[in-house]
Amino acid sequence: MSKKPLLAALLGLTFVGMSGAILAAEEKAPSQAPAAAPTQPPAAAPAQPAAAEKKPLPDPVAVVNGVPISLAVYNVYAQQRQARMGDSDTPAARKAIIDNLVLQELLMQQAQQQHLNDDPQVVAQIELMKRSVLANAVLRKVLSDKAPSEEQIKKEYETTVAAMGKKEYKARHILVDSEDKAKNLIEQIKKEKGANFSELAKANSSDSSAAEGGDLGWFALDAMVPPFGQAMTKLEKGKFTEQPVKTEFGWHIIILDDIRDTTPPPLEEVRPQIMQALQGKIINEYLEKLRKDAKVEIK
Repeated sequence: MSKKPLLAALLGLTFVGMSGAILAAEEKAPSQAPAAAPTQPPAAAPAQPAAAEKKPLPDPVAVVNGVPISLAVYNVYAQQRQARMGDSDTPAARKAIIDNLVLQELLMQQAQQQHLNDDPQVVAQIELMKRSVLANAVLRKVLSDKAPSEEQIKKEYETTVAAMGKKEYKARHILVDSEDKAKNLIEQIKKEKGANFSELAKANSSDSSAAEGGDLGWFALDAMVPPFGQAMTKLEKGKFTEQPVKTEFGWHIIILDDIRDTTPPPLEEVRPQIMQALQGKIINEYLEKLRKDAKVEIK
């Protein structure tokens, strides 16, 4: 038996085969067959009792060869399972969780009997998991203690909206790898006034937008590299750059199709992203302070 599958069990990873079978059994629970049509009026149904409250789980939830599995361990495992699978606290889910924890405990006991807990690689991996759990616990506490206020959320939203700019642009382009190629295409567009820009893009552009005739869709100015954006904003609608535009990607011919005012999304629509950005700032500031105050020797 290799150590890696056993280590996965020791570290609390999902038992793919066994838990999958349990889940399949949950999903395939037989539904009740429809009742046959009554031959006479049915008797009045008895009043249904009020729904009973969920029975609290015991602590420990199971004992395996004399070793208890605590309710605390069950609760952490259940939270991880719910986040991963989205299931609710049903009797079937409880049974599946306890079954998996029992299997984990059995494998842990086997590992101890085989002295795998003394294997240097196993010890190092468990230590790494411990470090990760403790580090994440600290970060969760930092975010809990310094949760962004509504005022901070609104301020960050306003800053983000302001950075979006007032205009959005719709443009097409042709990207080639030399200035001469770009100039030749520009001359072709000028000479053949009926030349189809999109067809030329499909035939000549090396950009991924070539299949769409060079169409870049709607975008904010800061979505493009500066030389591209600067050249494009000098164009009138329907006009193209009569000199090749050099960027880090190559040489561009750009045609501006349309301009419109930017419509920022409402706060509630982007609240999760705003929260994530603020939490990222809080964590970065905390980590920078830790690093600044620490004595670190890299060897």
